[in-house]
Amino acid sequence: MNYTDTALTDIPLIREVIFYEETDSTNARAKDLIRAGAEGGTLVAADMQTAGRGRLGRSFSSPSGEGIYMSLILKPELSPDRFSMLTILAAMAIARAFEALYDLKADIKWPNDILVNNKKTVGILTEGVLPDHVIIGIGINVNNREFPDSLVNAGSLLLETGQPQDRGTLLYTVLSGFSELYARFLSSQDLSFITEEYNRRLIHMDKEIFVIPFDRTMDSADPYALSTEGLSPVLCRGIEKSGALMVEDTAGHISFLNSGEVSVRFL
Repeated sequence: MNYTDTALTDIPLIREVIFYEETDSTNARAKDLIRAGAEGGTLVAADMQTAGRGRLGRSFSSPSGEGIYMSLILKPELSPDRFSMLTILAAMAIARAFEALYDLKADIKWPNDILVNNKKTVGILTEGVLPDHVIIGIGINVNNREFPDSLVNAGSLLLETGQPQDRGTLLYTVLSGFSELYARFLSSQDLSFITEEYNRRLIHMDKEIFVIPFDRTMDSADPYALSTEGLSPVLCRGIEKSGALMVEDTAGHISFLNSGEVSVRFL
């Protein structure tokens, strides 16, 4: 089912929409399109992914007819070290859409997950394609009724609202919201206009968390089974205008974390 059959190209940011009934990964297809000369504003979407990917190489369940699986190609005038800031904008657009359409409180787990009632409902994967392209991959569990046994913390909009939801309406709302945030971001060149709202939505704001080094996250396929042995908890103090997460240790020292270097886990 082509859920992209809405007026997506009426959104200022969207130039072209390419839809697949089935593909391995929309991010992989987006990379192919970039190599073939695709412009910024190209949206790649699929009804089903056979090899959907999440952050740190983990898989993302992508059954047919149930979710939104999309990758947006952008060509912003930004240095590559700032591409991760776009993940913040995407999370905010999705959280706002959930509240506007379904009256659902959407919590953000930095840097790339959205939870509803503590169930992961959205994953975001932002990848730079040098020298100047970036892909924002988004997977949303919309009408999923069940999940693989390994995904014990997964949820969907259907399970939370009790009824199926229209994927096209959600897609349009998310992309419209992202387009507005993106334009403002390019004007301001930082996230100061949105940090306060983002931090209100941050599920671990002012709570103790473990900061798990990148090498340890790569050793486990299950982010909820990551070892915290030898780690000391720190207090989450929210993001600052670059999108970095601020954490405070027991001595009151503030550190700034880059999303590409660590993962966080609740106590």
